[in-house]
This record gives sequence, C-alpha cells and structure tokens, in this order.
Amino acid sequence: MQFIVSQTLNKHQALRQLARELSLSLSFFEHVEGLNRLLRGDTRRIVMLTESDVSAAAIGILEKAAAKTKVGLILCTDRERLRSTNRAALLEQIATFGNVEWIRGEWDLDTLSRATRSCRRRMLRVSRKEIEQAITNRQFLIQYQPKVDRGNSGVWQTREVEALIRWRHPVHGLLGPLEFLPDVEAFDLSAEVAEYVLGETAAQIVQWSKSGLHLNGCINLASSLLGRGTLADRYAEIVAQHGLSCASFTFEVTEQEIVNSDAPHLKVLGALRAKGFRISLDDFGAAASSLGTFEQLPFDEIKIHASVLRRARNNEVTQKVLAAITGLAHKLGISVCAEGVEDQETFDFLKTISCDKMQGFLISEAVLPDIIRHVYRANTGKTQDVA
Repeated sequence: MQFIVSQTLNKHQALRQLARELSLSLSFFEHVEGLNRLLRGDTRRIVMLTESDVSAAAIGILEKAAAKTKVGLILCTDRERLRSTNRAALLEQIATFGNVEWIRGEWDLDTLSRATRSCRRRMLRVSRKEIEQAITNRQFLIQYQPKVDRGNSGVWQTREVEALIRWRHPVHGLLGPLEFLPDVEAFDLSAEVAEYVLGETAAQIVQWSKSGLHLNGCINLASSLLGRGTLADRYAEIVAQHGLSCASFTFEVTEQEIVNSDAPHLKVLGALRAKGFRISLDDFGAAASSLGTFEQLPFDEIKIHASVLRRARNNEVTQKVLAAITGLAHKLGISVCAEGVEDQETFDFLKTISCDKMQGFLISEAVLPDIIRHVYRANTGKTQDVA
C-alpha cells in the first residue's frame, strides 16, 4: 500500500518509521501534478495533506482516484480553520470521502499512527474464510526482531528474537498484524493463529540451531487466550514436538491484561511459568499503575514501552524514574528490556541505567529468518556492530 505525503513533511522521521512499521511504500509530492501522477493505477493509497495542500485541484484528483480504487485521506489541519477561509466549500467535497482522518498540524508519531491505522483498517476488512485459508495455505509469515542482551561480561549479544506475524494476502499484499489481528480476535481464531506462530518459531529455532545459531523466541500472547486453562499444556506439547524446552520461549502479555488480579488470567500465566516458559510484561509505563503490577504477578521481565523512551529523551525526571524502575526490578530478580531504541543517545543512556535488553530499529528491524546473522555483537559498544 502506498503512503503519499506532501513534500513539506519530508523532514519528519516519524513518517519513515511509520511506513516501516505498517509496510507502506512512502512517496512525496511537491505539486498537484505530482499528486496526480502518484495516484494513477489501482493501488490502494493513503494520502496525507497539509493545510496548504488543500485545494480544489487536489480534492478533484483524489475524487477521481477514489472512483477507481480505495483511497484514505489524512488532513493535517483544523476543519474550523478551513471553514474560515475561501476554501470552506471544499469541506463539503471532503465530507463525501468515506475514509478521512483529521489531525492538527502539530502532530506527533502516536497521533499520526492512530490516524494512518484507522485509514488502512477501513480499506481491508478480511473474512473468516480468508483467515482460515491463510492458516491452511500457510500465507502467514514470521519476521524476527533481534534483542540484544547485556551479558555478564558486558558484551552485547543477541540471544533472543521476537516473532512478529505478517500476512501475505493474495489481494491486499503484505499486511502488518494490526491490520488483521482484530478480525482474528472477532472470529475467535486467536488460538489457531497463536499455535501457528509458536510452531513456526519453534521450527525456525531448531533450524537456526542446526546451523550453529542458538536463539530463544519471544511471542506475543493475546488476552483472549489467557482464560484457557489448557493453554500451558498445549504450548508445552507443541514445543516438545520440536525437541525444545519451554525455557526457550518467552510470552509477552500487555499490562492492561493483568491489571485485574482476578483469575483465571493469573492462573494461566502461573501455569505457563510452572512449565518453564518465561513471562514478560509488555508495554510497561513509568506510571503508578505500572509500578503496582510488580506485586501482582511474579513475572520474569518487564518491557519498557517506546513512548516512555521518547519522553525520557528530553525529560530528566523520566530518566531518573526509569533508572529507579530498573534498580527495583533487578532487586526483585526481574530483567528489563527496552523497546523502540532508535538512536545512539538512547542506547547509551540505557546502558548507564543497566538495562538488560534492548530492541528497536537502531538494533535491527524485524527481518526474515535467513537475514538473521550468526552473531550480533557490540564489542565496542557501538550499535552499528550489533546488526
């Protein structure tokens, strides 16, 4: 899917990060002629316009394209501001588009991500039959994002990879997880897809091991599965079928899934740990509610959310809170992983607070199995040596 953006936004690195995350092909246009050229053909597209780009010519081009294929529109302006200009009449034309998101001109990555995902979501809409066929025909593929681990010797090395599912859809092309997992949940197919991911990852770990690369796997666990009392036994069975131990796998659960200490969620997680699986608390934030989860579940790892790292870049208080959280986790025997590590400055800061693991685009993006190299090391402490 194409992501067509005004040239005036070319310097925003958030656009490139979002395009990578959503597997979008990013293109820029400078004039309406360029927009018209990029909108030719029947490829699905999301177009992002600033206030200065909104014109009768641009809206006309979009209407023409939308008549032939699916088009999403993100407008970086305030509707009331447009209403007060001589372009107010264009609001009526824009209102006829079925797929429009409005965001303010002073947007951030989170705001843009929500708007883009909403646009893309409206373009997909997969059926239960398509998902079942994807499982049967093995259309799902797994990409792996390496995590670097600070060993006892201080040498950073990859010992674990996070398994991230993608879908090679025969019509829509390569889809990211957020574009189809909500439908998987809605059709109650999460268990089948989760077993697919676990089985594929186990098989891949065995294949890597045969070539001398010894890695553990990390897999996201949907909240809808945490009520299944037989989950631990089933997963242990799948792992054993590949000749692996449960200790080779970590399951990530999000914080919102365990803030309620009500069973059976905690019983299922406890059963997984009893089998030897590790449990990681994903999307951990530096808030009071997050700190409270330390006493609710004896998990093995916490994973600092990328948004917390972004705040910490220019916030000394947040940096001190992260350092305190890391120290507390270590005293409780819990390891700390930071996700969303995107620059050397953040990498260096996390080293100073003794963060145990890191992952993010600076380390490596999610890649196909044959791109995972035999050894990822940072003997000099420079992340370019990691991936």
